Amino acid sequence: MAKLKKTRFMKTLSLVFALTLTVTAFTGCGGKEEEPTTTEPTTVITTEPPVVYRNPLTGEAGYNEALLGNRPVMVVVENHPQARPQWGLTSSDIVFEMVAEGGITRMILMYADASLLPDKIGPVRSARHYFLDLAEGYDAIFTHFGQSTYAKTQLANHDIDNINGYVDGSYFSRDRSRNVDSEHTAYTTKDNIIKAIEDKEYRTTLKEGYDNAFQFNIDGNEVLADGSCVSATVSFSSSYTYTLNYDKQENVYYSSLNGNPFVSSDGTQQNFQNIVILYTDISAISGDAKNRVDFDLSKGSGTYISNGSYCEIKWEKGDSTDMLKLYDSEGEELKLNVGRTYIAICDDSRESKNTIS
Repeated sequence: MAKLKKTRFMKTLSLVFALTLTVTAFTGCGGKEEEPTTTEPTTVITTEPPVVYRNPLTGEAGYNEALLGNRPVMVVVENHPQARPQWGLTSSDIVFEMVAEGGITRMILMYADASLLPDKIGPVRSARHYFLDLAEGYDAIFTHFGQSTYAKTQLANHDIDNINGYVDGSYFSRDRSRNVDSEHTAYTTKDNIIKAIEDKEYRTTLKEGYDNAFQFNIDGNEVLADGSCVSATVSFSSSYTYTLNYDKQENVYYSSLNGNPFVSSDGTQQNFQNIVILYTDISAISGDAKNRVDFDLSKGSGTYISNGSYCEIKWEKGDSTDMLKLYDSEGEELKLNVGRTYIAICDDSRESKNTIS
């Protein structure tokens, strides 16, 4: 009887063992449905190219974003022999040059923002009404030391924010170290101009429609269509003729006046990436005892020089509040190469004396 129980026990144990193996095998062979494997989608990370802020008057990268949309500042700097070498001559973004009277020129140095002015700039001299036409056209804050009769009338009748050494003398100083006539000694500074703007509570942001004064070839300098130019002359009068020689390595034109390097007080020779020569009718004002002149700033022709080359252009302005605009031969707005620009506004009669080679 004991033997029989033992046999039954062993059979039962064997059966349980067999069933266990069967279940295990079934499970291992897929008896239990496996969870589907999922692949996470690939995440593509895209990065926006960095924003490049550019000086609105030169097209140069690295401009302070906080200054975008601010009003430019213009300063009248004289060019009488006793005024040379001028302070801050090579510091501005743009230089306009025009005759005042007697064939003597004055320069209007233009900065995209007051904070870009140098520590010392001058000698600062008086305004002419056609200087003010340029300032109005760019919505610029205008800095000068006195004015002609015609400019005085324009300042009184037009909305031109200006800093005038005759009435705002605290923002100017005199450097008498050169032993020249007093009229050639006045100068101002960046800090003084900024303080004057604050004290006078002048608007510091541009009016609508006065941004984008110039267009630029930001993808690279272009060779201009009409030919090569390694040297150019710009003649304002019989006593004021510039020679502008191209330095290919530096890609700039160096300026000489009447055969002598035109240098700032620190010895730096004036140089530009862009030369713009504009021609117009300059006429004597009838009955003016000081032989002052008037400029026709409506429209005209000109030449653009850059990158060892040149092309013929057109320009137009119109009213005093209209911006000066430059156009290529196709009538499209001219794109300047990136860099500083010299804009010479000459009488039509000087065109035959100006050369390109």
